[in-house]
Amino acid sequence: MRPEQREALFEQARERSMRQQSWAEADRLWAEVIDAYRRAVHASGPVDRRDQQQLARALWRRGMLSSARGRPAEGVALGREAVGIFEQVNDTAVAEDRNATGPRRDGALAELITAMVDLAEAAFAAGEPATRVELLEQALATGLRTAGPPPGAGPKTREAMGTAYHNQATALLHRALTAPSPAADAREAAMAASRASELRQNLADPGRPLSLWELANTYAVYAQCLALIHDFDRARMVLQLGNGLAGFLGPAGAEIVAKLRAAAGMLEREQASTAGAGERRRWGWRR
Repeated sequence: MRPEQREALFEQARERSMRQQSWAEADRLWAEVIDAYRRAVHASGPVDRRDQQQLARALWRRGMLSSARGRPAEGVALGREAVGIFEQVNDTAVAEDRNATGPRRDGALAELITAMVDLAEAAFAAGEPATRVELLEQALATGLRTAGPPPGAGPKTREAMGTAYHNQATALLHRALTAPSPAADAREAAMAASRASELRQNLADPGRPLSLWELANTYAVYAQCLALIHDFDRARMVLQLGNGLAGFLGPAGAEIVAKLRAAAGMLEREQASTAGAGERRRWGWRR
């Protein structure tokens, strides 16, 4: 198959993946895309970087589709293979370009981090919450090791790191709410959400509504984390910021509004439990 034919098949599969009613066809097409790029990458002669990158992208996209279609174990397997190839692409970019914020290195690292984050969520869907946390930690460590602290990284890397921190906060919050000893996880979740908020604040652009949606989504998680560690004043402030963004988004912010309401409910319950505990201590009550 010629390069332009592989590219056309990739775009066809990507387009079919965007509509749920054509997911079955997309699944079949991705299998063909992956086979075509495997053949190209494993052909004799030097590996074409574009073919290698497209193979990783095809594996990553089919992995996400597999998880969405109820095959999480397959999604994890495909995602792991994709991450391995993205790592090779990133290593090559690092070796050949000293500019960590240059377009090539920035793009390669951002794709690697994003693929690791999506693999973490596939692992969670497959019933592996501990693996989810580990993979998110690895994604963040990869970004910090390769590009340094996020404020000095390239724009695509900063965006990917913002998502990684957001998902880490979500994963740790989930563990804090389901584990018998939630205090440490809650504090770590709040720290991750704070970092995600900072990154997404700097990336927020009214001309890109998705960036505002993502920031508001992080505020909803951050508010819950703050409520859980009893930082009530800051939780209220974050809720106010989130509601302001949700109002600006209009109908597109409906999902965020629901999340913010859930966070406000958690804040009320935590405040009430704290007040109740204070009264019991004051009057010498015992559980």
